Formats: sequence, structure tokens, C-alpha cells
Amino acid sequence: MLHDPDKENNRKARQRKTLIRFYLSRGLLILLGLLVLATLLIALICRETSVSVEGTAIYSQQEVIDRILDDKLSRRNTVYALLKNALLPKKNIPFIDSARIRLHSPGQITIELKQTPMIGYYLLADGTNRAYFNEKGQVTDVSSVVVDGLPSLGGLSAETAKRGDKIPIQDAADRESVLSVYRFFSDKSLVISDLSLGEDGKIHVKYKSLDINLGTRSNLGDKLKRVPYLLDKITDMSGTLHLENWTPDHTDVIFEKDQAQMEKEAQQKKGGDETGSKEQTKKSN
Repeated sequence: MLHDPDKENNRKARQRKTLIRFYLSRGLLILLGLLVLATLLIALICRETSVSVEGTAIYSQQEVIDRILDDKLSRRNTVYALLKNALLPKKNIPFIDSARIRLHSPGQITIELKQTPMIGYYLLADGTNRAYFNEKGQVTDVSSVVVDGLPSLGGLSAETAKRGDKIPIQDAADRESVLSVYRFFSDKSLVISDLSLGEDGKIHVKYKSLDINLGTRSNLGDKLKRVPYLLDKITDMSGTLHLENWTPDHTDVIFEKDQAQMEKEAQQKKGGDETGSKEQTKKSN
């Protein structure tokens, strides 16, 4: 009987293909089994028991959890919450640039938020919504939510605002002057409550019980340099610090006490006089 080499080769090739399919199917079944086992272990071991929140003073912990862990499984399993946030990160959360989840242990996660940098806000015409802006003068969020610790910008008029808009000061030089004042007080860790730009271009800053009149943008940098030194002398007083007329040739600065400050000093003087009178009476006796 003649031996056909082609048939033999074909038979061996079919055997190899059969073996390959066999091992592939076995490998896939093993891999599937491992995946199922891993899923079961994750479900059993990584049950969510503790969630902490970092990076925001605007939202409460529960508000953050409601926004980031927004389905039942995210609140039950830490690994699922981690993977979901990595693949489908939450966007368009007011005042928040980004949110990520960090796994501490199988049952503990931390939601880390990166808050949008903001230096102030101005009130819109409806009297409710606020347009928050950054140090570049760009609107970052528009909301009725009150963010504590940010100074207002007065003297502006705007019906609406949206993200990316510039603060509505038409003169570019005046706009930059206002922003430079915001940056200055922020850099010096001096917390102001209000800044206003008058129609005449004069800038007023409210710091504690003091009104700081900086005048126009003329010599503004030099005026600001003197503010921290002057505030050290009058920080517990109330009134107006007049810097609007300061120039390199006219360096006098006037502090004008308001009625409350004068009454306070009069009361302190009266108390001092009464104390001195009593001591004098004791010495006489």
C-alpha cells in the first residue's frame, strides 16, 4: 500500500488545530473561572464600610457622596466605585475641577476633590445668582450657592453670566487694576469682604471695619505696598483710610475715624477718667 505524504501532513495539521482549540477552550474556561472567583472575592471582601471626603469646604460630606457615588453598587463596593470613577469621572460639578477616589483598604475609600480656584464674585441683576471668578477675571461658576470667605465685587451691572465670561468692566486697565488688588490682599493673607469700583474709576476695599480708599489706578502698586504697614496701626479701629491722593510727591495718608470709633474712644476716655478719679479719692482718704 502506497503512503500519501500529503494526507499524512493534512491529518497532522488537523490534529494540531484540534489540540490548539482544546487548549484555548480550556484556557478560556480557566480564565473565566478565575474572573468569576475574583468577582466573588471582590464582592465579599471589598464591601464599602467607610467613606471620607477631602478638598472642599463648599459641600457637605453627604452631598459629595450623593454626587460621586450615585448608584447602589458604588455605595456597596469600593473596587467598583474606584473603577467606575476612573473610567467615567464626574464632570460639571459646580466649584469642582476634578474628583478622584483613593482606596485605603478593601472597605475604605476617600473622595478627593480639587476645588476650582476663585478669588471673588459679583451679584447678578436678579439679586440671587452670583458669578464667581478666578484671578484672571474669568467666570468659573454661576450659582445661587453662597461660598463663604470670598469677597464681593461691587459697582458692576450684569443681567447674566456664563463660564468663561470676563468680569463686566469695560476698561481693560481698570479690570486688571481690580484683579491686582484682589491678588495683593490674597497674597498678604488679608481677608477682605468687599471691593467696589466706582463710576469714577476709584477703588474701595472693605477690610474688617475699615474702608480703604485707593482712588484710581494711578500709583496703585505703590499705594498697596503701604497698606499692610498702615493696617498694623489701625486694624482694631473703624473708619476710612484715605490713599486716593497719595503720590510720590505727596505721601501723607489720612485716617478718618467714623462715628462709632469716636464714640468708642470717648467711652474709653470716660472710663479712664473715672478710674483715675477713684484712685485720686483713695489717695486723699
